[in-house]
Amino acid sequence: MNVELRHLRAFVAVAETANFTRAAERLLISQPSLSYTIRQLEEQLGLQLFERTTRTTALTAAGQSFLIEARAVLERLEQALQRAKHLASGKMGRLRVGYLIGAAVDHVPSILRAFGRRYPELEVDVIEYDFSSPAGGLDSGATDVAIIRPPLGLEKLRTRTLVTEPRVACVPERHPIARRTKVAVSRLLAEPIVAAPGEGVWRDYWILTGYREEPANVVYEAATFEAELQAVALGRGLSIVPASAARLYARPGVRFVPIEGLSDCDVAVAFLDSAPPSASHFADLAARIVDAALKRGARPS
Repeated sequence: MNVELRHLRAFVAVAETANFTRAAERLLISQPSLSYTIRQLEEQLGLQLFERTTRTTALTAAGQSFLIEARAVLERLEQALQRAKHLASGKMGRLRVGYLIGAAVDHVPSILRAFGRRYPELEVDVIEYDFSSPAGGLDSGATDVAIIRPPLGLEKLRTRTLVTEPRVACVPERHPIARRTKVAVSRLLAEPIVAAPGEGVWRDYWILTGYREEPANVVYEAATFEAELQAVALGRGLSIVPASAARLYARPGVRFVPIEGLSDCDVAVAFLDSAPPSASHFADLAARIVDAALKRGARPS
């Protein structure tokens, strides 16, 4: 049996209009072509689908039964096409979102809520990463999009900046620098420093490698803000942190001192060129949500 979709569409059009002329107009084909298509369908099925007279066209009992199934087939096809289009356009499926601890913590819940409302057919998995994985899973392929703190040193990376803020020195409260209202970058370079685990451009950025002539004196490695600030509070060394850490992670034993001559740091949402379209949707929406929040006076983080 060689029944094609054109046969079904033609049959449904004639059944719904009860008129070959109107059905042909609906399908944008000639009436003789439509009549031929219906004859082909009846021959393939071995059934008479319509009772025809010079004035009327009515479904036979077999035609009435077949109409139910033909409509169901066409409806399922339309659903399949819409689903495929939604998948291809990033409006359906699964999106894996990574985020680095301490990055945009004030905004992540509102971003996720807004994204869920905008794309209800997308299932979102959210994964937190510590300083040992500053790329938020993008480098390993574990995530499709991530909220991170650049730089990452990844090729073919697209980013949308969400927040910009100063970097400050986190120092033990009894350290001489703790009594200052600000400190020069040069004053920090000889100090022992607490660093993120591993190596690479992200760690170098936070231990000020670009400002040094000699390697940093890394005395301790910490994968989280909690471990980092605890090490500083114990007097093991100082660290360089975003200014928002003073609000989010402040504790007894440490002080946060602004740094002169040091560039600001960013929080960004990032994805690779190879990411699904839903990653770009997430990045665009995240940027709009954070921008709107900052205009309302929300604090950066």
